Amino acid sequence: MYDIIYGKYTEDIDFYKKETKKAKGKVLEVGCGTGRIYLELLKEGIDTYGIDISSEMLVELKNKAKAMNLKPRVSVGDMRNFKLDERFALIVVPFRSFLYNLTTNDQLKTLRNFKKHLAPGGRLILNFFYPDIERMMSYGKESEELIVTDKGNFGLREKSYFVNEVDQIIETAAIVYKGGDVYWKGNYRFALIYKREFEVLLRLAGFKKWFIYGGFDYRPLTSYKQEMVWIIENS
Repeated sequence: MYDIIYGKYTEDIDFYKKETKKAKGKVLEVGCGTGRIYLELLKEGIDTYGIDISSEMLVELKNKAKAMNLKPRVSVGDMRNFKLDERFALIVVPFRSFLYNLTTNDQLKTLRNFKKHLAPGGRLILNFFYPDIERMMSYGKESEELIVTDKGNFGLREKSYFVNEVDQIIETAAIVYKGGDVYWKGNYRFALIYKREFEVLLRLAGFKKWFIYGGFDYRPLTSYKQEMVWIIENS
């Protein structure tokens, strides 16, 4: 279902390929899922490892890799407490996966765990959207989208709403239709994080230097409508 809904999203791929090529050492993708980005890195010959909390998604990644004659090094892991013997020159967390940490404690545990797995001088790169006013005003309203894939056409209905306004936790309910019938339904939750809030989290986790951009083309962050792209150094 991930590939049906998000498989055509490519906006971030060139950015992460460019940054991983700069890494002088091993790379870890956290939340590698079915391999939307991970397999692109492997095709470039980048020394890439991956973890994901979903064993089912990793099975899909491995099936794709086999068909492409690639050899993935992926394992099931929770970003808050995974333990790998490797230390990485770069850890990437694409497509807003960090937002699945719903509490401040989980956010700090995750950042500290990333720092523990970074080599000296290594970098952490991740992205997530700014909690803008227009987006929040849309919560509670249902959206519809037609998705055209090589597996057929699907209708997607989504509705996001606050389940905890004080702690900024959002739940999204999604239903996928095919031929007028329900094909799949599911729910997921994420927590909104503001720029200054994340800067405090980074300081508490022990990071001292970072750069923030307003998109994957390295433009300055000047608007709440931009995607926040963080490049964090492990000094």
